[in-house]
Amino acid sequence: MRRPASLAARLALLFSLAAAVVFSTAAWFIEQSVERHFEEQDLDLMQGKLDLTRHALGRLQSPADLDKLAERMADALVGHHGLELSIQRGSGEQVFSTMHHGKMPVFPIDAGKTLLHGWQMDGMQMRGFSALASTAIPGEPPMRVTLSVDVMHHEQFLRAFHRSLFWVIGLSVLAVAVLSRLIARRSLQPIQDVARMASQISASHLNERLKLERVPRELHDLAEQFNAMLERLQEAFVRLSDFSSDLAHELRTPISNLTTQTQVSLSRVRSPDEYREVLFSNLEEYERLSRMVSDMLYLAKADNGLLVPQWEAVALDAEVDALIEFFEPVASERGLSLQRSGSATVRADHLMLRRALANLLSNAVRHAHGNSTVAIRIEVAEGVASVAVSNQGATISEVHLPRLFDRFYRVDPARTRSSDGAGLGLAITRSIVAAHGGEISVVSSEGTTTFCIRVPVGGLAAESPRG
Repeated sequence: MRRPASLAARLALLFSLAAAVVFSTAAWFIEQSVERHFEEQDLDLMQGKLDLTRHALGRLQSPADLDKLAERMADALVGHHGLELSIQRGSGEQVFSTMHHGKMPVFPIDAGKTLLHGWQMDGMQMRGFSALASTAIPGEPPMRVTLSVDVMHHEQFLRAFHRSLFWVIGLSVLAVAVLSRLIARRSLQPIQDVARMASQISASHLNERLKLERVPRELHDLAEQFNAMLERLQEAFVRLSDFSSDLAHELRTPISNLTTQTQVSLSRVRSPDEYREVLFSNLEEYERLSRMVSDMLYLAKADNGLLVPQWEAVALDAEVDALIEFFEPVASERGLSLQRSGSATVRADHLMLRRALANLLSNAVRHAHGNSTVAIRIEVAEGVASVAVSNQGATISEVHLPRLFDRFYRVDPARTRSSDGAGLGLAITRSIVAAHGGEISVVSSEGTTTFCIRVPVGGLAAESPRG
């Protein structure tokens, strides 16, 4: 397939075409100006001779003076090579003519304007006009005076001038094409730098950035967006790398447990009860792997915008009360008190919202100090419903707060196996809240940690389709 022309070549072609049009237009105006100059020069010469002729004819007093006219006019025209003069009486009789062969054409006369006419004679290019001149002879009508001048030397000059203009314009357009190509390539160098940097980007070179001080103003926004894209790619790659590492770590432990238990059980013959105990232990690991895979698939759907809520009216207080009843036995074992305050009804997906609230409540019960209170506060303000879940426990450092919603992230790695959780609950909760057009936040100070989700009461997210 034929490759399209480069941007530099296109700019050079456009500049060359523009230069050709401009130079040609300028040459046409110059040519017209030169030609008008020659016409005015010839007209001035012939007008001067017309005035001289009129003066001479005005001194004629009688028909006998016409015999002396030829001598006077011949003397007046000495030194004007190429100038022809013809004088005719009103009857058409030739009184005087400088032409020894041929006949001077008769041009129409305009009393208010001198009209120049062109004609050829014996290979010469002539330009002239006719006018009337009065005499002092009684009863003699005005005579017709026709003057013409050979403009062949003007035509030769114009032809040479045309050739010179053609070469000058041609060479100028060629120079513009070459220079514009060089200038375009030089000006587009920053774009080539972007392309070269993009070709060098790899997993080990995501920290490269364009130097904005070296980028032209017109490309400044492009360079900023390119740097921002690299920043996003680097952050995404770091998250993906951490996620891959965490995922491998999470999968390695149950698989290692399954392998070890199976190897131990096969090391010698065991009783049916012992084999049954091993199978029950393996079943727990399989269930844990199943939950992890299910959660990962759920998050994958969230990442691709496939979490589409089924909108319906949901009473948050009723949902929280149902969850409190579910977690009550676990909380009672640790002396925890679960309390709910406030109420609100929102448009949301019933099952998705219950899962998000369950994750927050489970997290609060798991990390709360014994014999303390887990408070769930429901509020509505300015069309937004909020559910805040607070517990008394260890204060979470500000270093960890921004990453609590990352997948597999745990504040205390030593407690990794203290529960069935895989570190995906808060990440799933954030995805659910985002699918509802809401947001989730966390604050922790002086032994109290509070997670708060906010969603539009009217389910505003349902009105804008998700990708």
